[in-house]
Amino acid sequence: MTNEAMEVFVSCVESGGTTDLQSGLLPAQLLHQVAAAPAGYVMLTLDESVAVVCRAFPLTASYCGAGYQVVACNCVHTGTQEGNMEPLDAKGDYTLSTTQVTPLTIMNLDEIYLDIVMNTVEDVLTYRRNRVCFEASLHDLLKLYGFVDKCWVMCASNPVAKLLGIFRIYIETCPSQTSEVGLVAAHTKIIIRNVESEDRRKLLVWESVKLGGLDNVLGYLRRIVSEPYMRRQEFKKSGVTYPSGVLMVGPPGCGKTSVVRQVCAETGACLVATAAAEITSPYPGQSERNFAKLADRVRGLSEEGPCIFFIDEIDSLCPARTAHTPLAALTLTTQVLLEMDKCQDCPNLTLLAATNRPYDLDLGVRRSGRLEVEILLNVPSAEDRTSILQAHTYNLLPEGHPLLSQVAHNTPGFVGADLKALVEATCTELSTRDGGEISQDPNEIVDIMLAKAATTTPSIHKTLEFITSRPMGIGEVGGLREVQQELDCIFTHHAKFADAYNTLKLQRPKGLLLYGPRGCGKTRLVASLAANKGCTFLSANASHLLSPYVGESEKRVAALFHAARRAQPSILFIDEIDGIFGRRDGSLSSTNVSLLNELLQAMDGADVGTASLQGATILSTTTTTTVQDGVLVCAATNHPRRLDPALLRPGRLDRLLYIPLPDYDARLEILKVKTRKMCIESCTVLEELAKRTEGYTGAELEDLIMKAVKAAIVNKHYDTSSLVPRLQSSDLLPTSPLPAPATTEKEIQAYRDFQHSVGGMGAR
Repeated sequence: MTNEAMEVFVSCVESGGTTDLQSGLLPAQLLHQVAAAPAGYVMLTLDESVAVVCRAFPLTASYCGAGYQVVACNCVHTGTQEGNMEPLDAKGDYTLSTTQVTPLTIMNLDEIYLDIVMNTVEDVLTYRRNRVCFEASLHDLLKLYGFVDKCWVMCASNPVAKLLGIFRIYIETCPSQTSEVGLVAAHTKIIIRNVESEDRRKLLVWESVKLGGLDNVLGYLRRIVSEPYMRRQEFKKSGVTYPSGVLMVGPPGCGKTSVVRQVCAETGACLVATAAAEITSPYPGQSERNFAKLADRVRGLSEEGPCIFFIDEIDSLCPARTAHTPLAALTLTTQVLLEMDKCQDCPNLTLLAATNRPYDLDLGVRRSGRLEVEILLNVPSAEDRTSILQAHTYNLLPEGHPLLSQVAHNTPGFVGADLKALVEATCTELSTRDGGEISQDPNEIVDIMLAKAATTTPSIHKTLEFITSRPMGIGEVGGLREVQQELDCIFTHHAKFADAYNTLKLQRPKGLLLYGPRGCGKTRLVASLAANKGCTFLSANASHLLSPYVGESEKRVAALFHAARRAQPSILFIDEIDGIFGRRDGSLSSTNVSLLNELLQAMDGADVGTASLQGATILSTTTTTTVQDGVLVCAATNHPRRLDPALLRPGRLDRLLYIPLPDYDARLEILKVKTRKMCIESCTVLEELAKRTEGYTGAELEDLIMKAVKAAIVNKHYDTSSLVPRLQSSDLLPTSPLPAPATTEKEIQAYRDFQHSVGGMGAR
């Protein structure tokens, strides 16, 4: 037989009992070629990360023209998954070279360090109660195997291991050389570093989650999970008790589940997660039994080590108990509360729950002793959005790139899931360009992200059905420079001097009423302000807040303000506020009066229609969450005298801003803005049109431009290559005189009288 390297076909199989423990069937020719002794130990290097250690038993007829045929037991092998201690798979067929078959020299070990994985939690508890007897039996078990450094012993089929409840053993340190195999002798000292169950290992989280803007919450949860376990004796002596339950409240996609997984990855706590869909059953009583069985399992796992019991969407399991709640929901809520009380006796168990509908959650869940700590995860601020984008764009942009702040400024209302989807959409767009290669130009990447963000609706606008979708592509507002400056001053004062108001323990002015003729751009002005300042814009028409169901309208108002507080800094805009919030002079129905009272209470910061977030402790991700100071409430109306005086008092809509009809300069600027992309025959046409449209609103001017475009299209005054209309004087001034403006002198005088009665523009 030559010494040339030949192919070796290895089939790795699991051990089936005591007769084939760590055995391998190798041809006698192969043993002779690699200079291995019969019944000696050899190492089969299957690939770069996995190698099998077995005893070589010779076969006389296991060679063919293709190579050597080998069958090896994989009960002792090396290799672990990257980032955790899970063993790699060493089963299947492999093709090796004879150079990958290495004979090993036997040596007796003086000491050995190992970790033990038991079958169940009960086996771990049994080991803790009978440690001396267990270590003696373990010594006899390890005599049956030969080890190398950092290898796994898969001994589940060994009768002795079954008796002890051992699933597998990890040899961390075996003081032997590369070409040696260590054996346990009578004098060998066995040092057990860690003992845990396979049930618990399956629930560990090995992969870290990339998060941004949640360092405060992560630090708090990390401390509340790990300290009771690590400092148990100190807390017991001092009488300090850590809270056993935490409720996380936030809009969908803000990172509630990701935070829990990251805490488990950092603290080593096992995670048992469930949701209503996994618990509920159509059969009577089965849902309660399912939850009780799961809670018993969690309490058993907590006896072994830190454990987190995470209930996602807990409002589905524990809805508010009312007279109309079905009996099945009542019994399930009662069972959940009962199991929560039992969990208080488990010091290593932390109960976490998440919901995006806290106002639908039963109040019994949130009392002290259950979910007593409430963490409010808001819509991320601009700084938090920058941190989130850095976590998701580490492969696209350098860390700390200044252009990311520009993207963060243009994505108000976006939660972590929205920003992740935005980055993924950007990567997809980049991969379709330049032959599938992703561009490395930061400017191009940011431009694509901004374009995608402009067409994406944030999740905060999807949480409530009556919230109007955010306006896309708010362009330049023509005219009204004085009004725009006043609006900018109001918002700047509201945001810039927040710290000063907080220091003085004063509430910032938080209400603004825009009134004036219809079509003057009240809604556009507020939307443009929100877009320029990079704050969340929530808009709701007053008529959309009405509901045919009793009490539902009040809930909508409270939920609208609750959403605005979660998205601070934000602008909450109520259009046509006079539609349902009129004067309480006897003409309003009882429903409208109740709705008006709800609005007044909500503006004062009190949630009447919903359960407020008032737990034993409130931890928030920003400095302005439980209060409403970060919300600027704006309203618009064409009939300010129809509003109830209580709405206009200081502390509510305490800024009144009149939006007048555009003057000549404003009308000319509006016409230039609307015709910027059109070919105008002469600028004098716009000046003439501005002179002849005295009393016209911005909407009426835009309507005139639309009619002119239609006339140009009919007369084929457009460029066929780009379809850009060419407006002529005959198109812009089709008739003489122009139609009369819709706003009458009587209405304008009424606005002036109201403005005079409240003290002028920007009063109070």
